[in-house]
Amino acid sequence: MRIISSDEIDACLDDRSVLETLRRAYRSNTVVPRTAPMPLTRLGGLSGALSLQPAWTDFAAQGDVSRGYIGCALALDLPERPGPAASLYVLFSGSTGQPIALLDGMRLTVWRTSALHALAASYLSREDTARLLVIGDDPRLPRLVSAYADVRNLTSILLAGTAPETQKRIAGLPGLKDVHVGVTSEIHAAQEGADLICIAGPESGSGTHHALTYLDPPAGCHVDVIDPTAQLPTDLLEEARLFTSDLSAPPRSELEWAADLRELTHGNKAGRRYYGQRTLFLPGPGTGLADHALAAHIFLRT
Repeated sequence: MRIISSDEIDACLDDRSVLETLRRAYRSNTVVPRTAPMPLTRLGGLSGALSLQPAWTDFAAQGDVSRGYIGCALALDLPERPGPAASLYVLFSGSTGQPIALLDGMRLTVWRTSALHALAASYLSREDTARLLVIGDDPRLPRLVSAYADVRNLTSILLAGTAPETQKRIAGLPGLKDVHVGVTSEIHAAQEGADLICIAGPESGSGTHHALTYLDPPAGCHVDVIDPTAQLPTDLLEEARLFTSDLSAPPRSELEWAADLRELTHGNKAGRRYYGQRTLFLPGPGTGLADHALAAHIFLRT
């Protein structure tokens, strides 16, 4: 069995190949069972969770077991450990059932997250999108901004509430040599010129979430939500055209969703209907399909 480290994952991947891998995955017949996180009781009334995200090739549909994979992501989220959940990905041969790879799940998650949101932006943001506004902080932002730049010709990036270290990493990205990267505290004014707004997470330093009641993107803007706890304005959720990753398990069932990534990648549903329409993407909790496809892609390239 091959053990694939975070450095090996970074060395074998690029934004375009990962995005196209996920596009093919959402067009495939991969089997993705739904599972619920298993609670772990800790001390002092606290609790954590162990999550499994299995997926496998639809061997019956392809009529062949000599091709394909079976895989599962394992993530452990404990209250004593801040930040993203610790995770691993186990990949098995579809023909023999032997384990063939154990991947660094945390690095896999970074690449999967960035490609998933960039894939959505490729369908939902305007083709002439040039100005990006990022609100809040997230350690995955450099990878995400790089993926955005692969699908849209960005000319300006404004960062609000982003950690200085994250700012430096974004400004130093090779693909952003001719892109202006700046910092702003005037989010209300900055949104007026944005073509794409990324709701990343809590503000660096204070750890507090921006009060997004002021959020009123201009006509034609695409809003990409990374932070699942973001409190989005009701007016925006009612007026914008809403999209998610998987409608079988949407993040908020009470909202009116237009389509998911399967429907977009198959061409069964339209993304942006007209130039001035506001769109919003908020992925659901299920990542088994994307993780399976990306793990297999990494295995074949290492």
